[in-house]
Amino acid sequence: MDQPIRKLFDPSALPPRDEMGHVEHPDLDRFMTDRDDEAFVDAEALKNAGFEYCFVHLDGSDDQAANDRYFEEGDPDFSAWTPETPEGGWLLAGMWEAEEWGPVAFYVREAVKA
Repeated sequence: MDQPIRKLFDPSALPPRDEMGHVEHPDLDRFMTDRDDEAFVDAEALKNAGFEYCFVHLDGSDDQAANDRYFEEGDPDFSAWTPETPEGGWLLAGMWEAEEWGPVAFYVREAVKA
């Protein structure tokens, strides 16, 4: 890879969330793949670059107001949701709606060496 891992996913490069709550870190583009005209995170490319990832879902979060607004009232705006960052050096790389899960926050970190 042409760029050292520590320079990828710099939190200061994360743009502000849009009016509906979506955001993607610009470095995420290099780890996206196209499937049936939809973008998906290429987990293998992330792993090969020395990263691991995890998702935090609005569904199941402690934010009952955001859950009710999105899932019960059908309001697609999840901009008020502030997901809880997992412990252990995780960096926010994106927030978007997943067809099967609703709003998710996508986190990355350098893979922990065992």
